[in-house]
Amino acid sequence: MIRIKLIKFISLPLIILLVFVFSVKVPAVITGHCSDCHTMHNSQDGAVMVDYTYGAETTGTKSFLLRGTCLGCHAQGSLNIINMRGNQVPQVYHTDGSSDLAGGNFKYILTDDNKGHNVTDFGDTEDTLTSPPGHHQPDGIGVNIACSGEVGCHGYRKNVNSLIDMKGSHHGNVDGKLDTADQVYNSYRFLWKVKGLENNGSYKWQNKDQNNHNEYFGDTIPMTAGGGCDTTLCHDPGGKRPESQTISGFCSTCHGAFHFKEWLSGDPGTGASGSSPFTRHPTDVILPDSGEYNGYTTYSVLAPVARQTVPDTISSSVTSGASGDVVMCLSCHAAHASNYADMLRWDYKSATLSTALSGCNVCHTSRN
Repeated sequence: MIRIKLIKFISLPLIILLVFVFSVKVPAVITGHCSDCHTMHNSQDGAVMVDYTYGAETTGTKSFLLRGTCLGCHAQGSLNIINMRGNQVPQVYHTDGSSDLAGGNFKYILTDDNKGHNVTDFGDTEDTLTSPPGHHQPDGIGVNIACSGEVGCHGYRKNVNSLIDMKGSHHGNVDGKLDTADQVYNSYRFLWKVKGLENNGSYKWQNKDQNNHNEYFGDTIPMTAGGGCDTTLCHDPGGKRPESQTISGFCSTCHGAFHFKEWLSGDPGTGASGSSPFTRHPTDVILPDSGEYNGYTTYSVLAPVARQTVPDTISSSVTSGASGDVVMCLSCHAAHASNYADMLRWDYKSATLSTALSGCNVCHTSRN
């Protein structure tokens, strides 16, 4: 009798707790079975479970009981840009020639190093450059990077073991509007400290057209080395990240001279004054509301702009002037790789002038 009463006593609060837990709204974390990504014993029914493989990726055991690394899940070399295997999995390497993810397609670097970032996970190394363009190289980091880790882009960017810097990111993933960005899982595309609005509509992970694209976060003033992000602030033991929390600031952690008003060792950066005439094309500056720029009013995925605040929804409009939109690194370049030289979004080397300047003319409308 005592035992029965004790069970009844425990059961009521337990039921209340379970009702509360299952009624709480959970974030948009990764979905599907645990076995889609992890393995307990690396075998089932005689089959090896580590089977997400690409190219040079080894088929042996992985950290965190994973069945594959970044490439094993996200670079399967299939036709589709998004694979359905337990989850929707965006493919950064694919063979679909009709479209790419917003970041581009690493397939292009396998034929030409100049078309994208050289990611060692693919077994591809840089054959020409000795340091990233616009890089002060104080920390010995060269041009051969990884998906994540100390020399990568995603995650905290501080550990040699790159998967450690991504730990918990998929399980805690917050997608959509990301305007906090104090952890990897709530940062834009797991780029630590970067804010933005991820396209989660019908064309998730893609910049499809004026109504279906990511929204990037930008600032109106480029950072100054020593006053916002330098070797002590961007590259401290806590990991590499942009203090401005913009996508251009993130690029500047490796390509500082193309973003800072003044760079290190006497390099003028984009220009000490932060205004025209510029030494290099500026980023994190507003789109002027006069002259040739007034014609850019409808969002173009050929030359996307950033917003001064992270919006709640995707907008097809572009606004110039003090409270308007911002020129950024991704206005001209793809994040991963493109089919054009220097990772540009259009064929700048085309013999046809209208094609060569097609991306430039989106902002510089009077040059058409």
